Amino acid sequence: MADYVKKEDMQELLKDEKLMEKIIKKVSQDKEVMEDLAKDIAEELADILEDDPNFKKRIVEAAIANPEFKKRIIKELIDKLG
Repeated sequence: MADYVKKEDMQELLKDEKLMEKIIKKVSQDKEVMEDLAKDIAEELADILEDDPNFKKRIVEAAIANPEFKKRIIKELIDKLG
């Protein structure tokens, strides 16, 4: 960063709500930035949910309630047995 641009000045700019709203609006309209953000958030959530027994239980319950999933289980079972 240039010597005449101080971090403290930039932090002060970020306190300007109207400026922040404009920045957020522009950033949130950028497809690439939003895709990167979605990937980052999904990765963090996956790390958290991976070890969450309640989440796993709910996923299994939802899967078992799905008729298409049941058909897939039957197909997988037949493939393994046959």
